[in-house]
Amino acid sequence: MPDPKQIPMATIRGTCVALGLLWCLGATTQAAEKGQLGARFDAAANIVYPASSAVVDVTRPPYGARGDGITDDTDAIQRALTDVMGQHKLLYFPNGTYLVSRTLKWSKQNSSRKEAWGKNFLQGQNVARTIIRLKDATFTDPQQPGSIMWCGGFGSADWFHNYIQDITFDVGARNPAAIGLQFYSNNSGAVRNCRFVASAGSGQIGLDLGHRDMNGPLLVQNCEVRGFQIGICTAGAVNGQTFEHITLHGQSQFGFDNRGQAISLRGLDSDNIVPAVRTYGTLALCEAQLNGGVGAQQWPAVINYNGGGIFLRDLKTTGYGRAVGDVATPDWFAAVKLVGQSQPRGAGPHLDEYCSNSPTQPFPSPTGSLRLPIKEPPPTHIDEPNRWANVDDFGADPSGQHDSAAAIQRAMDSGATTVFLPGFYALRSTVVIGSRVRRIVGVGGWVDYKRQTVPNFRIQGDDAPPLCIEHLAFIHGGIEIDTRRTIVFRSVADCDLTMTDRAAGGELFFEDFVTHSLALQKQRVWARQLNVENEGTHVVNDAGDLWVLGYKTERGGTLLETRQQGRSEILGGFSYTTTSGKLAPMFVTHNSSVFTYFQEVCYTGDPFEILVRETRNESTVKVRRGTGTTAPYVSHFPPE
Repeated sequence: MPDPKQIPMATIRGTCVALGLLWCLGATTQAAEKGQLGARFDAAANIVYPASSAVVDVTRPPYGARGDGITDDTDAIQRALTDVMGQHKLLYFPNGTYLVSRTLKWSKQNSSRKEAWGKNFLQGQNVARTIIRLKDATFTDPQQPGSIMWCGGFGSADWFHNYIQDITFDVGARNPAAIGLQFYSNNSGAVRNCRFVASAGSGQIGLDLGHRDMNGPLLVQNCEVRGFQIGICTAGAVNGQTFEHITLHGQSQFGFDNRGQAISLRGLDSDNIVPAVRTYGTLALCEAQLNGGVGAQQWPAVINYNGGGIFLRDLKTTGYGRAVGDVATPDWFAAVKLVGQSQPRGAGPHLDEYCSNSPTQPFPSPTGSLRLPIKEPPPTHIDEPNRWANVDDFGADPSGQHDSAAAIQRAMDSGATTVFLPGFYALRSTVVIGSRVRRIVGVGGWVDYKRQTVPNFRIQGDDAPPLCIEHLAFIHGGIEIDTRRTIVFRSVADCDLTMTDRAAGGELFFEDFVTHSLALQKQRVWARQLNVENEGTHVVNDAGDLWVLGYKTERGGTLLETRQQGRSEILGGFSYTTTSGKLAPMFVTHNSSVFTYFQEVCYTGDPFEILVRETRNESTVKVRRGTGTTAPYVSHFPPE
């Protein structure tokens, strides 16, 4: 890809005002809590697991990767990848530098020649000390780029539940055509706490999420890219990708390049002499510090290409000609030069709020977003592995053939604060999670595949410390929440939740969470990458606060109903409307406050006919397709 500075100037399609409504609001009384900008890594992190057949160490037999930075470990790692593919196991990389000389590839089949529909988990011991490094001068031809690791994506969007955490991808020297990681996952999946590093003259893309279509929904969280021509690249119209706490530094073309995806991004820290963001598609960008070095004054910090939709909030820039610029050109690689251009009101260097579209407002109210307070999840409780309660040691059957409810209950009641579920488990009675348990850890297995028990788990303990449930691919019988305690669901899929009256007033955190028919009652909820798929009403917020960064849905039915003076804020995402769009309004609001920046993709010819149905007191207004938008839809109740 050519350097933007060497491309002829593009035509300026208009000032920011020509994009639609420009919001440049002052601080509000509901200002969001200022969160973390960029990635932060724990230098003392030491991520280890108990001995288990579900935790496969690449350095142990039969693989024997050396991790010494000298030995070529390509074959050893590839054998391990192929063996665990689709097995719901964790592939573990102890601290070391693993030298590779060709692309490591995820397969659609494992070594037993069984179909592998994703469900893969790679975990490093410490991001600063667990490094996969490309041998120098491996990918030298820009016309034939290659990646350190290619994570699949086959046919339709059915490559599920893939995770890579706490690993550095270093493309080495003299590798101008090298890509750090080509990642793919559907419904749920995440890249967390990872670094992508390129020395001068090396590196085409750090994290490539656009190497094929239909990638996502997925979450990229707490990641850093240093060097490369492009830091992060996304593409395709579906299925949506969510980013939080991202650092981009020293790219030579663009920091973040979005070529058509629905992107939700919070907490971006960019330090570049080229545009920090170029986007075509849908972008919601909140809380960003975009620093431009020498020469950056000729560019906007954010390039909105060819009329793409953007929502920007709490954006600060230094060194750039303006905060945002609009480009119209058939050339994807065009750039904007701002020398001599006017600086219309609100174009920068800072933006409190800016949107490329005028808002839909069924009733008069302020035009800005709700600015609900944004809260980070509580710190994860960490025990030494020898203190974990492995449910298999209590008699559970990790093959899922026999009832394990009694054994898992014994583990929950053992006094251990961390309970480990390394396999697959059948349940024929509900397991109670008491106040002592603070962390439940899986490696991507399922619970109650045949749905013999509803609910599978019941969470109790009002005065208990926060509970984190992480890395379970399916909890088919769901979870009943019978407590106000704070609960974090991290990379948990196909898990339905029911709330008792005792759950009212509690706090919930969803990070990469898949569910159906989610009914919230007077709770405070923060979600990062929420995927809800069902016929009928998807999410109900009854008198609570709901904040979502990246919301993806499928099938017909109301996507969000907010009532009883609830407050709901959706910053990015879209509906993949596949059935019955005409049967219900997309959003239903009853005497409540809502802000959405949300899009729809429909290939069936049956999109939502009614976008919004809002009721205030005794009056109801319907907003039909073609007369409004949900990007954004705004309602403040009562109006200020």
